[in-house]
Amino acid sequence: MTVEFKNMSFKSGMELKVTGSPNSNAVRFVIEVRESDENVALHFTPTFPGTIIMNSRKDGVWGEEVRSSHFPYQHLQEFAVTIGFTDTTFYINLHDGHMLEFPNRLKKLRYDFIKIYDDVKVNGIDMK
Repeated sequence: MTVEFKNMSFKSGMELKVTGSPNSNAVRFVIEVRESDENVALHFTPTFPGTIIMNSRKDGVWGEEVRSSHFPYQHLQEFAVTIGFTDTTFYINLHDGHMLEFPNRLKKLRYDFIKIYDDVKVNGIDMK
């Protein structure tokens, strides 16, 4: 499943909450906060059986990956991910209470494009 939201006006200080469930045979799913196809501020990818990979892309070039072995996801079980950011950092709150941080390498205070794709069923999106 691929879900795209354009013209979202996701600003620093706001929170984006994504709820969903990985497919029964999920290999990975992706949540991206983007400026454009070439500029991805946050590429958040849980990969089964147990690593979260985060990265960014500037002018079409991927940066250095950041990996976490904290992995609260299971096939077919609902999750919630809440993402907030400042001009320097993304804060990713996982449904088990664990929080990850990733640098805001693009240093923007507003992103207009959210994309969620691969092996996931999206149940809801909320932005406050």
